Amino acid sequence: MSPAKIRSEVIKLSKLSVKQPDYYFIQGYFLGLGLLPDIIMPSQWQPDLLGEINFTTDAELKYLESLMENYNNSMQKVMSEDFKMPIKCSLSKTDYRDSLKANMPLPNYCKGALQALKFIDKRSLNKHQKEVLASLNEVLSAFSSEQAAVKKFASNQGLAQSFKKNYIYFVADALYNIRFIENTRWSDEDEAAFNEQFLEEFAHQQHSNDFAAGKMIDDEVIDQLMEAILSDFTPSAFEPIEALLELFEGFITEQYIAQNQGHFWLIHETRPYMMLRSHRAQINALQGNIQLAIDEFETLLQLNPMDNQANRHWLMNCYIIKGQWQKLDAFLADFDSEELHATASRALSEFHKNGDSSQAKQYKKQLKQLNKHFIKLLTGQEKLKSDDFDFYSPGSKEEVGIYLNSLGKQAWIATEGSLFWLRKKI
Repeated sequence: MSPAKIRSEVIKLSKLSVKQPDYYFIQGYFLGLGLLPDIIMPSQWQPDLLGEINFTTDAELKYLESLMENYNNSMQKVMSEDFKMPIKCSLSKTDYRDSLKANMPLPNYCKGALQALKFIDKRSLNKHQKEVLASLNEVLSAFSSEQAAVKKFASNQGLAQSFKKNYIYFVADALYNIRFIENTRWSDEDEAAFNEQFLEEFAHQQHSNDFAAGKMIDDEVIDQLMEAILSDFTPSAFEPIEALLELFEGFITEQYIAQNQGHFWLIHETRPYMMLRSHRAQINALQGNIQLAIDEFETLLQLNPMDNQANRHWLMNCYIIKGQWQKLDAFLADFDSEELHATASRALSEFHKNGDSSQAKQYKKQLKQLNKHFIKLLTGQEKLKSDDFDFYSPGSKEEVGIYLNSLGKQAWIATEGSLFWLRKKI
C-alpha cells in the first residue's frame, strides 16, 4: 500500500473515532510507542489514541489495516534510528511561534508523542532513565503549544531552533537508555555454563516427542541464551548459534522464506533468527573469514532490504577488504544515503580507481563535513576512550567508533596508500 493511500485511510479512520486525532498527532503517538520499554498491544493503545470507533461498513473496517501498517512503518523507523519528524512539522526560521498555533502539525505531533509516553511506569525506571525521559518530555512539551514555547524560549529564536535541531538526539538517547540498555552483564563463567546447559537441553529435546511435534524451548530460555550469545564476539559463540539457528529453522523453511522475504525484520518470530545470523557474520568478519561474512550479509539484506540491523556497514567494508570493487560500486549505486559508512566507501572506491582525483577530494571534504573526528580518529590523531558503542549521534566520536568496529580501519589499510591520502590536506 502506498504511503499516500495509508495516510488517506488513517485520516478517514480518525474521523470515524470519538477522539479524532489529526494525522500528525498519530505520527507523534507512534513515535512515543516506539520508545516504550515494553511493547504494548493494539488493544491497549488504540482506545487511548482513538477512543470508540463507529464503523458502518465493511470498507471502513479495512481502515484499521492502514492504521496498523502505519504503526508498523513507524516502529520500523524507530528501530532503524530514523527519528525525523514529518516535513510539515518544521519550525519557522523567522518566528518560531508561527509554527505553534493551535492544530498545526508540530504541536500536534509533540502532543501525540507525549500522550504515548504516559504508558511508561516511571517507578520501573532508574534515576538516569528518569532524567533521560524528563529531558525528552521537556523538548516535546516546549513545542506542544505556542504558550509552552514562549514560556521556554521567550524571544530567543536561536534557542528554539537549537532545541528543534537537537530533538533527534533526545529521542535517540531515550530509545537507547529506556528501551535497550542492559543493566545486567554475564561473566564469562556464567555464559559458558549457560551455553553448556542449553546445548544439553537442546540435544535432549531433539529426541523428544514434544520437539518432534514442533514444541519449542521456552521463550525465556531462548531470550537468556540470545543475550549471552550476542555479547560474545569470539568463535566460542559459533556452537550455540548453530544450535539455536537449527531450532528456528524448524519453522523457517524454504517456503516460509519465499513467502516472507523482504519483511523478515517486521516479523516477531524471525527477529532472533536475523540477529543470530548477523552476529555469526560479524564474528566471521572479525576472524578474517571475510567471504563467509559477505555471503551471510548479502543473504540478510535479501531477507530485509530495509536493513534495520545495519548489515550494510559491515558488507561495504568486507567488499573493500576482499577487493570486490564491482560489487561495492553496484551496491552503492542502489544506496543513495550520504551516511558516513557509504561516503567513506565511495571515497575508497574512487581513490582505488583514480587516486587523488577531484571526485576523491570531494568525498574527503564530505567526510570532514559529516564528522569532524573521522579523519583524525582513523589516522591516529585522536583516540577513543572506549571501543564499546551501542549508540551514537551523527557527527560524534561514537559514530566513528561504530564505523571502526565494523572493520572500517581494516578497509582503509587494505586500500594501499589510502590512509596517507586521507591525512593529506586537500
